[in-house]
Amino acid sequence: MKTSKRWSYLNDYKKTAGGEYVYTGSVYVLAGDGKRFRRLLAALSFSAAAAVVGSGCVNAAGLSNTFYVILPYIGEVAGAFVLCYNVVRLLAAGQQVKAYVRTALEKYLPPAALAMMIFPALSLIGSAVFMILNGTEGKPFLCAVYLAAKAAILILAIFTRRHVKTLAWEENR
Repeated sequence: MKTSKRWSYLNDYKKTAGGEYVYTGSVYVLAGDGKRFRRLLAALSFSAAAAVVGSGCVNAAGLSNTFYVILPYIGEVAGAFVLCYNVVRLLAAGQQVKAYVRTALEKYLPPAALAMMIFPALSLIGSAVFMILNGTEGKPFLCAVYLAAKAAILILAIFTRRHVKTLAWEENR
């Protein structure tokens, strides 16, 4: 049975005599200490996602109806979703990762981590410029919390990106 490129991984599933499908494709494991790698990646990415959500709940100066804060925030949310979704896929796969899951992880984790670096930086710069030009609108504490959250997202994203770059696989036979 021929399938399109998108669904080509279905060719790796074979039907047994009992009517069940069994995966016969390549299986990979993380090189080195895979458990530690997955735990650290999960902690970094879920912390960054929590900081994204938290920063969206802060009502600091200049955050209402400003495109230079809203657009980067949308990018942050999208990056956090893609990052966390793929980390959950990695965690759900356990020790042995099927070839098509590995391909997806290698394709989506680095750009998602990069997005989590770029968009908070843009938001941080836009908010800082607004606060320098217009003041804190009587909300200095909320402004400090917001800027700290954006800085935390940026720092977590830098460490996540560094960690994702060390992703190495070994074929498990």
